[in-house]
Parts: sequence; structure tokens; C-alpha cells
Amino acid sequence: MAKALRWSEFFKCPINPADTKDFFFHFHVEGERVFVRDAEKRTLEIDFDKNHLDYQRRGHQGKNELIAKALGYAKGCRKVLDLSVGMGIDSVFLMQLGFQVTGVERSPVLYALLTEAFKRTEKEYLKSYQLYFADSLQFLQEHKGQFEIDSIYFDPMYPHKKKSALPKQEMVVFRDLVGHDEDASLVLKEALSWPVRRVVVKRPMKAEELLPGVIHSFEGKVVRYDSYVVG
Repeated sequence: MAKALRWSEFFKCPINPADTKDFFFHFHVEGERVFVRDAEKRTLEIDFDKNHLDYQRRGHQGKNELIAKALGYAKGCRKVLDLSVGMGIDSVFLMQLGFQVTGVERSPVLYALLTEAFKRTEKEYLKSYQLYFADSLQFLQEHKGQFEIDSIYFDPMYPHKKKSALPKQEMVVFRDLVGHDEDASLVLKEALSWPVRRVVVKRPMKAEELLPGVIHSFEGKVVRYDSYVVG
């Protein structure tokens, strides 16, 4: 009940409303389990230990992973700011690769799910993760120079973008919760003004550059990582 009360106050929503039809999303607290279910009975849950979204990637190539190369692992970059945590899939992978990650998530529901998942996890390498509830653009504007960051990572959502790591049911809920990052180019422009060594944007392979100035693109089969070298 204490957990339910906390999130009820955070969302400014009632606990056990008389008519659940008044709400499209329902936030469930059932013991240790926390999840979201929409009016169509589709469920979204974040659990780093159950690993149903392949959080524990086996057989990875360490510093040779494209995302690690893009963020400058070989150049000594270790401290990363993730501007769009989402389901935490990339953030958790970066922690697994040895990066120290600070994350920003603007969706209150995803922030709540992530917060509970980080509290609940038994994976020691995730214990140091720092998560902030904020709009990315506002966070960048208000905290410039206040964090010791080597690289910034940004994975914006667009209408044409596919979150292939998510099962279809969860992808629908995720899209409904997150919407589209219409201000993505503004976020990137602000990120490029930070005193960091690299800013990396994850893009679908055939998508245009978010902003001109890409120094190098690290290309995979489905996505690429556009790297902007700042300093």
C-alpha cells in the first residue's frame, strides 16, 4: 500500500477508482511486481532480472560493440548521459559493457517502472545507475556543466521508427506512453553545446541525419550510431 500511495501521489491519480473505464492506463502494484495495463488489456512490464527483453545480452563483443565504439570506449569515455531511457534496454547494455550511465526519462509511467526495476534488480552492476525524471531538453538546459559526462547518447522516437526489441503487444503500449520526440533536433542541438567529447544519436539505417555534422556513422544491419565529436 505504501508503494501504491507513493505512485498515486506521483501520478496525481486515485487508488482503486470506482470506474476504471475513466482511465486508459492502469498502474498495478501487486506485491513486488509492478506493471502497466491499458484499456485493451495489453501489458508493459520492466524487470531486468526476468530478462524477457534480453537485458542480459550474452556473447556481446565488449568494447567492439558498435554502440561502445560510437560512444568512445576505446578513447577512454566511460561516463554516459542517456537522454531517452525508455525501457532501459540500451542503458542496461551500456552498464553491462562497463559504462557508468546517468539516465533521463520524461514519461512518468516509464520512470516509475524503471525506478521499481532498478530497486528490485539483483544485478550488482546496475546498483550505481542514476535515473532522473525530466524532459531531456529542459534537463540539458538546466544542468549544463553540473555533471561529469564524457559522452551523450540519444535514441529519439519517430513515427517510422520500430522498437524491434519489444514484443508487439508491449510495443503498442510503449508507443502510446512515449509518443514521438518532436523536439529531437532541438534536444540534439542543446546536447552539442555541453562540454562533452561525443554526442551519439541512434538512427534507423535509412533515416536522414538528425542534424548535419556527423563525423562518423557506425552501421549495423538495422540501426546506425551517428557520432558527433564535440571536443
